[in-house]
Amino acid sequence: MPTTGLFWSKRGEIACADHAPQSDPERWRLQGWRAILPLEMKRLEYRCQHCAGTPIGHGAPKPVPLVLNVDDRPSSLYVRDRILRERGFMVANADSAQRAIDAARQLKPHVILLDVHLPDADGRELCQRLKHDPDFADIPIVLISATLKGQGNLVDTIRTTSADGFIHEPVEPDMLASMLRKVLSAA
Repeated sequence: MPTTGLFWSKRGEIACADHAPQSDPERWRLQGWRAILPLEMKRLEYRCQHCAGTPIGHGAPKPVPLVLNVDDRPSSLYVRDRILRERGFMVANADSAQRAIDAARQLKPHVILLDVHLPDADGRELCQRLKHDPDFADIPIVLISATLKGQGNLVDTIRTTSADGFIHEPVEPDMLASMLRKVLSAA
């Protein structure tokens, strides 16, 4: 079966043949890598996250921001992943604080979309830790939550965490993309 020369993992990472871990069968298996088929490229344009967003076989390169999407709920990860990809972002997903830190260290995302409630850490505390770490201090972080309510609570959360923005769920798809673009342009 023909492929596109691109591969993706269960974590949402996309890589070309030069960057996919084909030479490491154990990592390939554990991370759930597989080829992206041409049929799957018809709806969205995928790019290798390691080639600085350069499209593979799709004309002139366009700068594409990489979003690290962090949430412990698979349905939320999936929905936001699809929304952002359809609006021109590359997306990597993480379902815990530790996986988010590992992915951020490895992928150097342009922006982090961080759920406030994670199984292994409070997203607000994780945001503070990342903002105080020199490796991550320059990466904009947008917190997202369905449970935080009240303007005072939101303002206090942004102030105490040094977050670059906050989104209340549920969020309109265009609003989500607009907020991330706004934060990226201010960075």
